This record gives sequence, C-alpha cells and structure tokens, in this order.
Amino acid sequence: MVKRTISENYVKSRIPRGFNLEAARMVQRRLASMVVTTPLKQPIDLITGIDVAYKGNYAYSVAATYSIRLSHVIEYGCYEGEVTFPYVPTLLSFRELSPMIKAFMRLSRRPQVVLIDGHGIAHPYRLGIAAHFGVVMGLPTIGVAKSLLYGEVRESLILDPSNGEVIGGVVKCGSHEVYVSVGNMVTLNDALTLISGLCLRDRMPEPILHAHTMANKAKRSGCFNALA
Repeated sequence: MVKRTISENYVKSRIPRGFNLEAARMVQRRLASMVVTTPLKQPIDLITGIDVAYKGNYAYSVAATYSIRLSHVIEYGCYEGEVTFPYVPTLLSFRELSPMIKAFMRLSRRPQVVLIDGHGIAHPYRLGIAAHFGVVMGLPTIGVAKSLLYGEVRESLILDPSNGEVIGGVVKCGSHEVYVSVGNMVTLNDALTLISGLCLRDRMPEPILHAHTMANKAKRSGCFNALA
C-alpha cells in the first residue's frame, strides 16, 4: 500500500515571501468546484500531451498532439520563458500553468483530450495542474503523474485518506506505474482506459512521452531549433 499526504506547514516553508497562501487555496477550492466529470465523446483520435523541462529559471514547455489513428505525433507547440515561482507541492500550477497554456496555444488543431504531466483531482485541494488547466481552458484533461502526490493506493485505486473517496487510479506503463486522475470533462473509467491504451512503450503514455522528449530537446537548443 502506498500512501502520501502533504503537510501544510511544509508548503508554507517553501512558498516565496509575500505569496498569499490563503488566497491561493481559496482559488483552488473555487476552481475545483467547477470540475466536470462526464464521459468522453467517442471515437478519440487527437490527444495532446504537455510537459515542461527546466534550465535554471527558464521553462521549456512542449505540447505534442498525437493521433491514435496514425500512431504518431502530428504537431508540436513550444514555449520558452522565465519562471519565478518555485516548485512547491500542491501549488505546481502556479509555476507551470502559464508555460503549458502558451505552448498549447501554439498548436493549430484542437485536440479531443489533453494529458498533463501532473495530477488532476488526486490533490488535497482537488485542483492539481491537470484540473486547473482543464477548468481554465474548458477542455477534457487527464492528470498523469510518475509519483503519488496525495492519497492512498488500494487495489490500483487512489483513495482520499480523509474520507475514502476514489480520486484516481494506477496504470501500468511498461515496467513503471503512473498515477492517473480526472482533470476535467472526463470520467475516471475513461481516463484509465485511454491511458492504458496509450502506454505503448515505457514510463509514460505516448503523447506525454513525446512532449517530454521534445521539451528536453528544447532545453538544450531552444524551441526554434528543437522544432526545426
């Protein structure tokens, strides 16, 4: 059994001076109340994965749109720019949401689903970055993370330790496990089924794997050269 919780005192010790944590939590609670759980419209073809790589204070965010029908990426969007907010557990969207949206907005085609390298509602405030992105953009989103942020894993389900509510699930991706949760406008069953079908290689589902690879390429040579 895997169990993970985050201490609010630990979060407070890591936030920048002057950042209003209480106001941030109010925003998270309000946006979390706007998350919609609904079945995906079938059939699904275009799925965008988004990931971010860092070099110092610079973020390199890539959105990779993968076609299930064609079995390859049909388009990339890339953004690079400075970030000032540090990595703080439970506040990842305050660091990565802006570069992710800017990379996504550079795509020419609208996908049916967006996969975010991060959590959805498997979050102590029910608003991981996948949920935040989905509510702000009004899109179906799924959180796919390499490690557990919050919850207790029992029989491949992620439960909220405070009340036993199912807030996600675990999918085998190659020789690794990924932690999957609803972001917005998708059911958990649809999310788990979709991610299982996209785990064609190792570690992460194909759209995020391609975004991850290209983000690290952009980190080395810049967006322009990475996409050339």
